[in-house]
Amino acid sequence: MKFDPVGLCSRFIDESTIHRLIRVFMVLVLLCFLFHRLRQYQLFAVKALWFAESALFVVLIIAYLFRSSPVNRSSGVQEILIPLVGSALPFALLLTPPSPAVMGQRPLLLALLWGMAAATALTIAGMWSLRRSFSITVEVRTLVTSGVYRLVRHPVYCGEILAATAVTLIRLSAVNAALLVLFVGIQLYRTRLEENKLRATFPDYCRFAGESWWFWR
Repeated sequence: MKFDPVGLCSRFIDESTIHRLIRVFMVLVLLCFLFHRLRQYQLFAVKALWFAESALFVVLIIAYLFRSSPVNRSSGVQEILIPLVGSALPFALLLTPPSPAVMGQRPLLLALLWGMAAATALTIAGMWSLRRSFSITVEVRTLVTSGVYRLVRHPVYCGEILAATAVTLIRLSAVNAALLVLFVGIQLYRTRLEENKLRATFPDYCRFAGESWWFWR
């Protein structure tokens, strides 16, 4: 039987109610993350990174507060579990302590931290363009081609990959290098899944995909 928790729950609860409950749950979780990040201001050597990460949680909260219901929702392991694993992997990078070689070279450390801030800003720009269409799992709401999406097809994933690369360099280890490769692979796979679903839902997406940059046409 296909993995479809929303479909299973919809036998007992209206599907629109399920999506509202998911939104409420995510807002509460994100508020906890935001509160934790706001208390860490003094720990950030580059305050722009603190501001970017705080702003990221704010944008995510706004996205979930006003998110519309999907017109083509996610189902199956590929569209639900794999994206969830991909979203959690960057947190695993933080389990490895910072590299003494990087921490001992302050200019290099600051450059990587500023790089993380810039990458996070790109992610924020992508999420702000999406807003009501944002989803972690592979779902389709509306076709977004404005904002930073005019320049790159997947700005959120691009920013996340760049930020994760910077974290890996700061906390360099064989485990983190393997996690980064896995993370990049999952993110690229997610873009394939999303593009296939967008093409199936919106015929205009084919033209958009041919005019914007990614790792493939």
